Amino acid sequence: MMKFGKFSGKRICVATSGGQDSTCLLHYLKSLETEYGFSLSAVHCEHGIRGEASLQDAEFVKELCFQWGIPLYTFSADCVALAKSGKQSLETTARNFRYACFLELVQGGKVDYVATAHHQDDEAETVLFRLARGTSLSGAKAMQEENGWLLRPILEWSKADVEGYVKANGLEYRNDSTNFQMDATRNKLRLCVLPSLEDAVAGAKGNLARFARLAQEDDAYLYALANALVSDHDGGYTVAFSTEKPLFRRACLTAMKALGVEKDYTTAHLDSLFSLQNAQTGAKLDLPNAVQAEKTAKGIAFYQKSETVCRERAQSVSFSKDGFDGGVYFVRVSEKPLKESGEFATLRIDGGKLPKDAVFRFREVGDEIEKFGGGTKSLKKFFNEYKIPVSERAYLPLIAEKDGREVYVACGVEISEKVKVEKDTENVLYISLQRKE
Repeated sequence: MMKFGKFSGKRICVATSGGQDSTCLLHYLKSLETEYGFSLSAVHCEHGIRGEASLQDAEFVKELCFQWGIPLYTFSADCVALAKSGKQSLETTARNFRYACFLELVQGGKVDYVATAHHQDDEAETVLFRLARGTSLSGAKAMQEENGWLLRPILEWSKADVEGYVKANGLEYRNDSTNFQMDATRNKLRLCVLPSLEDAVAGAKGNLARFARLAQEDDAYLYALANALVSDHDGGYTVAFSTEKPLFRRACLTAMKALGVEKDYTTAHLDSLFSLQNAQTGAKLDLPNAVQAEKTAKGIAFYQKSETVCRERAQSVSFSKDGFDGGVYFVRVSEKPLKESGEFATLRIDGGKLPKDAVFRFREVGDEIEKFGGGTKSLKKFFNEYKIPVSERAYLPLIAEKDGREVYVACGVEISEKVKVEKDTENVLYISLQRKE
């Protein structure tokens, strides 16, 4: 069960659809707000999928938050049109829209965390869905109660627990009719398969969720071993030879994902990489996202096929509101909101938190950044998580310590927890990144 004491003084925003689960979560956190000293808000994302019913949901959430004295952020979009134009499923488009809204609130300095109402039955449904589609151990791993700025406070609750809480507290909520349409695969699992499975094997849903947690522990251990096989070099990564297929496969995935290969790889790619170890030195294998693997004397090297052009970059300079011409990119600094460039995010920082000797500079060995929600990680791992191409990392301007290794802003990407905007921030600075022609 989530421990709330560590969130004292933090701002938690509940993703609220008006349905039973999110209404339960909103009421539950409202009951804990004073005791644990966090401040509560809500966000409602209107997808435009169900016409008038969607608008009524939005009005319901608005009235509910007014009655409970909870600040509300609202977003709306035509996800049907977006799904058609983006050639994605409606479910994927709606999910991407929601998380883009959440991220806007966090990066905009309005909230520290966003809490969703995922519970144990959701986890069981997800695990079953992925297993049925042929997932690996990595794909079967559990959701996390806390993942950066994303919280799932009732993940250990069952659907019966949620229903019991709602009934005990006399809570009203809205039903989303699309949750009962049998044309959606996950709805079939939720409405037909899982109830039948639970009827045949008592406790099946809880067991599926437990399996996910065990899978997560095992997978994390295997990745920790596998990462010892991976080393980075200019323009790419090398995976040392290994006869241990589970470790070699994970090491290759680590290198591929660092180069932007996230979803388009297959089991056949991983099998071919394992076989590449027995090929002649110099043998190559083409991978998605213009990545190439090559057998070398030290292992399998991964790199972008297109040759990296050596480009000029500027010398480090003291931070100022005049901005920074880094050679490949230009950084703008303003006290007023800046127009989004499209390619890069416009970031907000608390200018008063920047050390007076902060500088514009580029990546150096040993650089670290404090991520949102706490915890320090190397800039290398940070860039890996954000899928920054290896060929671009050396040219991406940073705002950092002059004589240290602490990074406050990776321009165009993300900011450190140490310079985030708070409620009482007076010196808000907007940072944007533009690629020079």
